[in-house]
Amino acid sequence: MKSSEINELVTALVAAQSEFSAIPKTSDNPFFKSKYAALPDVVAVANPIITKNGLSVSQFIGIDHEGRDILTTYLMHTSGQFISQDMLLHLVPDKNNVITPQGQGSAVTYARRYSYMSVLGLVADEDDDGNTASQSHPKATQSSAPAQNNNLGNSVAKAAGKPSTNMATEKMCKMIWAIAHTSLGWDDATMYDTLDHLTGHKVDKLESLTFEEAKTVITHLQSLQNN
Repeated sequence: MKSSEINELVTALVAAQSEFSAIPKTSDNPFFKSKYAALPDVVAVANPIITKNGLSVSQFIGIDHEGRDILTTYLMHTSGQFISQDMLLHLVPDKNNVITPQGQGSAVTYARRYSYMSVLGLVADEDDDGNTASQSHPKATQSSAPAQNNNLGNSVAKAAGKPSTNMATEKMCKMIWAIAHTSLGWDDATMYDTLDHLTGHKVDKLESLTFEEAKTVITHLQSLQNN
């Protein structure tokens, strides 16, 4: 959706894009001893520039005409011109088939980051270590077919390595951290809220996950990564 005219908005956006620089990586990745750019980092760089050029971004949670949960992102100009885009919120129920506030919060965080960057034309630098880890096994696709879900679980287990105990392997923990922080742009609080939601119990550290819990988490995060 957009206003009848967007000429002034486009001029301001072009000026802002000419000033955007690489997003600094100020958040720490403890597994790869490197840094990454999370949503707050992206906003910190972009917001002063778009504000100077008479632009602003607002995001709202709503429901579309089909009753689906969405995030609507508006890019607005001081002239009153605007453009907007909707993104479906990928809400995944917990093991009791309930959509919890934690689950909704995870979906909103994911949508906010990608929609914010999309409407401004931003591209964050990828963390090489995180990117390698998050793509070290086949990506999940959205499907409710049990056979496909089983195949995905087997792929995750194979990529993670056969566990010597029933606990998550170090490689699985690295996968979870890299996908959550590097690909989805979550902070630690959002990641652990999601883990609590998926496992049904409080998770204080990734190493405390069982092997099966880690498989479930990786499958869930990859489904978000592909939407």
